Amino acid sequence: MQPHLLASLIFALSSNADSLVAGMAYGIKKIRILWLSNLLVGLICFSGTLVSMIFGRSILLAVPEGFAGFLGGAIIIFIGAFGLIRLLIHRNGDEVEEESLPSLRIRETLLLGAALAVNNVGLGIGASMSGLPVISTAFCSLFASLVLLYLGNLLGRSRLASLVGKYAEPLADILMIGLGLFEILF
Repeated sequence: MQPHLLASLIFALSSNADSLVAGMAYGIKKIRILWLSNLLVGLICFSGTLVSMIFGRSILLAVPEGFAGFLGGAIIIFIGAFGLIRLLIHRNGDEVEEESLPSLRIRETLLLGAALAVNNVGLGIGASMSGLPVISTAFCSLFASLVLLYLGNLLGRSRLASLVGKYAEPLADILMIGLGLFEILF
């Protein structure tokens, strides 16, 4: 497997790990995320990733080539480290209650997609500046969003929810830091 494809896959999985957690949150409440809602959320995340990566490429025009990979990797490391710090600070915080629904309505689907896409914006800028290919990374992100949101919703309705949910977010942040280091060093 080529290094950039592996990095694109790692980026997609780690930047969309919050989709797993969101899917679990709805699943625990026995709210199904229908395939059309999942597709809409995935397309919103795909769009956010694609636009942010194109923006990151445009930044490359103003930044020296050797510095761009370092800067992109540093941005990814910063976002991963910030996520870990945020988790440690808010570990004992209360979870936000969501309205119980049998399935997501269009408004909730759009809000969920926007919330999940926000995470991909900063990461997409950093990923493109570090040299990841835009199109394949954006499509990997779409695929990861679809799969992780579905699996999270399925897991949320199972007994594994309490075990997986506890570690999904810190694992995603650690993956981000690892990806940033990978992009700086290779």
